[in-house]
Amino acid sequence: MEAAKSGGGGGAAAYGRTMESDGLSRLAMESDLKGALGRGELCPYYQPIVRLSTGALSGFEALVRWHHPRLGLIMPDQFLPHCEEMGLMNELGAMMIRAAAIQLATWRHDHPAAWDLTVAVNLSAGELERKDLVADVQRIRAETGLPPGALKLEVTEGDVMRDPDQAALILDDLRRAGAAIALDDFGTGFSSLSYLTRLPFDTLKIDRYFVRTMATNEGSAKIVSSIVKLGQDLSLEVVAEGIENAQMAQLLLSVGCDYGQGFGYGPALSPQEAEVYLNESYLDGTAPVKVRA
Repeated sequence: MEAAKSGGGGGAAAYGRTMESDGLSRLAMESDLKGALGRGELCPYYQPIVRLSTGALSGFEALVRWHHPRLGLIMPDQFLPHCEEMGLMNELGAMMIRAAAIQLATWRHDHPAAWDLTVAVNLSAGELERKDLVADVQRIRAETGLPPGALKLEVTEGDVMRDPDQAALILDDLRRAGAAIALDDFGTGFSSLSYLTRLPFDTLKIDRYFVRTMATNEGSAKIVSSIVKLGQDLSLEVVAEGIENAQMAQLLLSVGCDYGQGFGYGPALSPQEAEVYLNESYLDGTAPVKVRA
């Protein structure tokens, strides 16, 4: 029945043994997820963000990973849909913001050369409606001593456009609470550009599809160039996602893009691995991060 419903109204589906195994797998995962947060199995990993013009480490984006006791490291696309169905996203989001802020405060304290590092955390659509979100951000900033703008909260175009007027109010409150606001996956939606002037964004993040194809697709290259120019005209930082090699980084630099992240600079790292990465990046106080050839 669920398979038929997922295919749209008026459809039909034949039963197969794979449905039974898929159902059992889903039940097992959801059962394990129920206590995963409390056991500390869900935690942030940190992907480096680099200033393209100098190669200097600018900050990290915190991305959730699940350390499953039997299955090992599980990527978010395998468990986040279950978290959404189970109503765990708000609890998970609150944990990610707190853990990332505490980690950033520790790094900034322990590494004098890294005093201006930032950390970005993704907000889900449901979290934008969480009543204690703004108070949480205020409390976490007070506890960690992070200055305004050090903690960045990322929202997608699609989530904002579900209720742009309400989103504007919440994002304004978050900005007043000291968080910077980034618009993630920019360029993939069809929202009115007028919302860029109405909503309190500090950063535009170019979707990885355009970055990945700009070397071979003239349309993608023009879109990337236009987004960078738009960001500059609106005094917004621009971050390109999905940089895989030096050619991509050079193309982005040639159109004036500010920052970049992707496997070319490093994958999402455990806190311990990110500490090593940070130490190597600031070995002499100015050491640039090298992009993969």
